[in-house]
This record gives sequence, structure tokens and C-alpha cells, in this order.
Amino acid sequence: MKSPFLIFWLLLVALLLQGCGSSGKTVRIPTELMPITSDYDMQFAWQVGLGKMSAADAKGLNIALDSKRLFVASAAGDLMALHKTNQARFTDQVIWHIKYEARITSGPLLHDNQLFIGTSKGDVFALSADNGQIIWQAQLNSELVSLPVLADGRLFVRTNDGRVLALNALNGDVVWTAEHQLPNLFLRGAAAVLVENGVLYVGRESGFVEALSAATGEKHWEARVAIPRGRTDLERMVDVQSGLVLDSGRLFVLSYNGRLAALNPQNGNFLWAKDLSGYRDFVLDRQALYVIDEDDVLRAFDLASGTEYWSQQQFKYRMLGDVQWDRGQLLVDDGLGYLHWVNPRDGSMLGRAKLANHLDSGQTLLRIARDNDQYFVLDADANISAYQRKPNPLAREGRSPLSSQQRITP
Repeated sequence: MKSPFLIFWLLLVALLLQGCGSSGKTVRIPTELMPITSDYDMQFAWQVGLGKMSAADAKGLNIALDSKRLFVASAAGDLMALHKTNQARFTDQVIWHIKYEARITSGPLLHDNQLFIGTSKGDVFALSADNGQIIWQAQLNSELVSLPVLADGRLFVRTNDGRVLALNALNGDVVWTAEHQLPNLFLRGAAAVLVENGVLYVGRESGFVEALSAATGEKHWEARVAIPRGRTDLERMVDVQSGLVLDSGRLFVLSYNGRLAALNPQNGNFLWAKDLSGYRDFVLDRQALYVIDEDDVLRAFDLASGTEYWSQQQFKYRMLGDVQWDRGQLLVDDGLGYLHWVNPRDGSMLGRAKLANHLDSGQTLLRIARDNDQYFVLDADANISAYQRKPNPLAREGRSPLSSQQRITP
């Protein structure tokens, strides 16, 4: 198996460089942002550092929230519980902090006042959310690579050797294991499994989607969404890296170097498919599916037919993260430190905010969690930061905060 870090850097090269030299193609330059009148401003509240980490290890990490606390981990092995509201003293922001020897690569998942995390050494922990004390610990054979999922009393996890495992959520005992042969080269990390009505849906590194029994792990069906093409392992990567979505009797899937498709969840038959390459998580509503392709173009597709409604080119090559909902608007973040709010009906820009560090340079954003007007951001420097979204007074007065001649450079 290839080194996980080698896989990440090969992917980075593939995304930023497209056949330099003989092909005549050049380095991808992030698109300059055009001025807009933003409806929103972001006010900084607090920040806590979790130690250094690599963006390559962030795929399975999560920010978990309850009414008063947030829980966050870093690949450096730090797990913290923090107050959501700004405290009078910095030392009061942290409720508790645990440092693990191994890298944390999965979680935290919060359920019923328990936290579930996984490490690079194959350890799975169930912890008390009140103090971080261990409730149970399980040892698996390989590194955990996706966010765990809890359903029907079982914890479903994925490991770096291609396995999906169901653990008893009460004690960590392994209930069943499903194996899958991995290709020579694949993207770092994996999407969490999807559990619906006793069925487990898994997007595989080989370009397949599987439906398994959540009770036994028995395979109901599999469908190939992407076919490897090309001469090199890099060209033949076809990971289903985006999270699967089941809605209105359709299972939606997006693969790298493959297709965007709607499948029949009963048998895996295709309802429609379009050639499209992507690896970020996507969202949908009753009208459309909102997807980011590998060139960082945000696109909207009809749920029933796959017909494209619109595309937003302003984010091209800006290293976008996953698209998510924010009170009826689409929210995307880019690798240069900006948040963007987009109208789902036509793709028009509604708002923009720059999240900057103390040097006023953009943060590379890895995860965003929201609670009403509070935004919690995990960045590539392993900082967890809190912001408050507020109306932009200049927008209310009808004046743009940016000169009409000004362009924002990366």
C-alpha cells in the first residue's frame, strides 16, 4: 500500500499541476474574486490552538456541538472540550484537554453525552463528554480514516486497509467486518458510511458503491460508478470520496475521475449519470443537487434528470471545501481564507467574509460548524476559532464595502 502522505501529495500535484511541460498546460491560478456588496460581516470571538497538524489528515475530523460546548480534535493527537461562548480568560475557554500519543484521524462524534474517536494506530475510544474519561477502548488492525457513524446501537468505522467494521456501541466489540480490495493508489481518507433503514451504503476507493446489511455486513449489491482509465496509477484513481446522499428514493454519488450519478437504492441500477469529477461532500434540496467539481466550480443539477441548472465559475481553482447549507443559502469556504454565501436558485453571490489570522493572511479552512450566528472553524494550523456573523451596515445602506475597481487577489 502506498504511503498515506505520498498519496496526499500526489493528489495535490494532480490538482494543482495539469501536465506541465510537454502538454503546454500551466499551473492552476486561483480566480480573483470580483467585488460584491456582502450582506454579512464576521466578528472574531476567540481562538484556541490544538498543536500542529497536516491537512492531509483532516478528512475524518469533525467539530461536534451541543448546547453549550464544542468538541474538536487535531491530527497531532489533541482532543478538547471548549465553551462555545467567549470566556473572560483564555484559560477558561478550555473545559478539558487530552493529549494522545497517536494521531487522531477520526471524530469526535458526539452521541448521548459520549464522544467517539479513532486514531492512526487503530484505536477506537468511547469517552465521557463531561471529562474525557474512557468508557471503552477497542483495538483494530489499521488506521481509522473516516468519521464514525452511530446507528441502531452500532458504531460503523472505516480503516485504511479497505475494511468497514460494525462495533457494539456499548463495549466496542467487533460485530462484523466487510473487506474490499484497494487499488494501488487512492485519495487520503474516506467518506463516512451512510446508514438508512438497516442498509449501509459505502463509496469505495475502487469506484464502486456497495449496499451492505447493517445487521450482518452481507452485501446486497454493488455498482461501478467510475471506471479507471489511463496508464499510470495517478490517472486511474477513481475514489468515491464524497459522502453519499439518499433522498426521494435516489442514492446520489460523486466520484473522482468518474461520474455524478443517481442510483436506485434497492438494486444499484442507474437512474441517470453525468461525467463529472469531484471529491467534496455535496448537498441537495427538493429541486437540485449542489456539487463542487475538481476545478472548484460550483454546479447545480436537477434531481430527477441530472440536467445542469447553473454553474458558478468565480471559485475556480480556489481550493474549495465541502458545500453546506446555511439558513437556505449555500456556504462554501476556499483555501485562501474566505467564506462565500451563494443563492441556490441561480448561483449568484450573496455574501463574503475573510477569516484572517493575526498576520491578516487567509486561513486554510478544514472544517466549519455553525450554531445560529456562531461559526466555529478548524484551520490547517490546528486552530479552532469562533466567529459571530453580523449584518453588514454598508450593505444595508446600499453602499459596497469594496471599490468597484478593486479586485481581491489570492
